[in-house]
Parts: sequence; structure tokens; C-alpha cells
Amino acid sequence: MLVLTSLLGGAILYTQMASGVSIRELLGLGKAASEEQAVSGTAARPQGREEPVAGDKDKEAATPTANTNQTPAAFSFDEVQQILALVDKNQRKNLLDKEVNFRNFVRNEATNKSVYAAAHANKIDENERNLLIAQRGAENILREIYITQIVASKIPPDFPTEEQIKSYYEKNKDKFVLDDRLPVWQIYLPIPKGTPKKEIEVLKKKAESIITDLNKNKIDFATAAVKYSGHPESKFNGGFMGLVKVNEMKPDIQKTLMALAPDKISNPVTTDEGIHILKRGPQVAKQELLLVDVREQIKKFLITQAKKELRQAIYTQAAISFPVDIDDNRIEEWRLKLRTNLTTKEATN
Repeated sequence: MLVLTSLLGGAILYTQMASGVSIRELLGLGKAASEEQAVSGTAARPQGREEPVAGDKDKEAATPTANTNQTPAAFSFDEVQQILALVDKNQRKNLLDKEVNFRNFVRNEATNKSVYAAAHANKIDENERNLLIAQRGAENILREIYITQIVASKIPPDFPTEEQIKSYYEKNKDKFVLDDRLPVWQIYLPIPKGTPKKEIEVLKKKAESIITDLNKNKIDFATAAVKYSGHPESKFNGGFMGLVKVNEMKPDIQKTLMALAPDKISNPVTTDEGIHILKRGPQVAKQELLLVDVREQIKKFLITQAKKELRQAIYTQAAISFPVDIDDNRIEEWRLKLRTNLTTKEATN
């Protein structure tokens, strides 16, 4: 078993567990001198890469080429500058403001270049499937760059204006309303699916016993929630569920809570999920939110909506301007052919 501990400056640092298998061996690089010494007790010379077994092309392609005498590749200031220009503005400032951040950034990019060189040396870019994957990736990136640039150029810097925000608010006031809510506390005894009826009856009796102790003040609700409740999100908050919208409650729970006086304890309420012991506070009446409360929310929504509509328009226009000739009959013909080929392939394997 191997445990990776860090990647630093392109060198893999690792610890070796009881199996004695090294990462260098797995990569076909041979053991490091320190590993040989750990196994044999003496310092051994580094081993080179073992020759691949004849005919094992997949293994050969996957094994990095070891060349400890290779001349280091050049990494220029211009390359770093070009890469840095692609980084987010705030992140770029953070990298340039701190020496250690920038050094780690450059070393990481240098390591990326080393891995790319290793992939090229092992002819990964000559594999047809790998080339297709790379091509698809490049197409996806270019498509997103194209769409992002058009969207950015079409949305005005001051969008949405105060007038547009206000107009949306006035036309959609019904969306900016907090419905009737209740402060709700509960002690929840879960009933897993398939629980035998006898066990359910035992849980009901347990719930009744808890309610009796609550009503006799032998235990307070918060302590009982921590002790008995199976609802992780509320039990350590004294059973408090927050302000719950009345119209979003399950019918049985809504009916029980609305008939319950504030600060009183309900009888056990059994649902498909479990048994609920409930307590409520005073009802918070329906409330309309002011424009000042939802301004930023509306602004973000309008920007997101505009980007979404622009993206769809770009796809629609591209399909008109640069159509790809395809019809449903041909698509169905391809599906049947591919399904037949797949079935035949599976049968022969």
C-alpha cells in the first residue's frame, strides 16, 4: 500500500508501507537508492527502466520514459507571462504580491510542462483515441470562449439599470413575499422502511413516555431533543427547525401545529418517515419584502437570465448560419447500427 504525501517541484514524495512496493517501480523507473538501502541495508545504484515485455504495447505506452541525463527544457519569461494573463485578475494579484505564491505557481507550471513532455515522449499523442479526446476537449474550450466573449460583449456594463430592477420588482411583487411561518421544534424518532409493527409500537410508547416527562417538567424540550431526536440538523439546536412555511408542511404536521397552542407539546404525530413530537411558537404573518431587501437578488437573477437567453440565441443562430445536415431517420439508422455492433462485440468477448 502506498500513501502519497505531497507533490513538490515535480518530485513525488511518498512513504512506503508494509508491502514494500514503490511508486518508482510502478512507473517503470526502478528503485531509488534510498529504497534499495531500505530493502537491502546497503546503498545501491539507481536502476534504469526495464524493457517492456514483447507484444505488451499498452503497458509500454503507459510507462514513462526514464532519462535522468536529459537536458532540461527551456521555460521562458514570455511563457509565464502568457499563462499568467489567462489567470483571474484577483488571483493574478495574489500571485504577484507574494514571492512564495508566485514561485509555487511557476514551479507548478514547469511541472505541467514536464508531464506534457513525458506524454509526448511516450507517444500518447499518436494514439487515435487520445487524439479524439484532445480534439473534443479543444472544441469544447473554443466553443465556451466564443460564447463567453459574445455574451460579455452583448451585456452592457450597467445592466441591469435601477429602472430595470425596479420594473422587475413591480411586475413580480408576488414572488417577493414571505408566507405565513411558524417557529417549530421537534423530537424525531425515525422509522426505517421495513420496520416491523412491533418495533413501531415500541417507538410510539417511547414517544408517549417522552411527552409525559416533558409535561411533568422532568426534562426540558432542548435536553430531550439532544437525548432522543434522530434529526441531526436540529437535535443539537434544541430541536429547533427554524421558521417553517405553513404551506410547505406535511398535512398531518401542519394540522397538528396549527391546532396547537404556542409552547405546548403535541401528541405523537406518525408519518411515513417517523414519529414527531412537536412544539411551536407564535405565528409570523405573511410579509412583503421591500425593493431594498431584494435588489441584489433581482440584479443577479436578471444577469443570469440574460446570459442564459443569450447563450440559447447563440446556439440557435449558429445552427441557422452554419447548419449541419442531419435528419431523424438517419439518426435512428445510426442508433440501430451502433446497437447491433455493440451487441455483436459483447457476444464475441
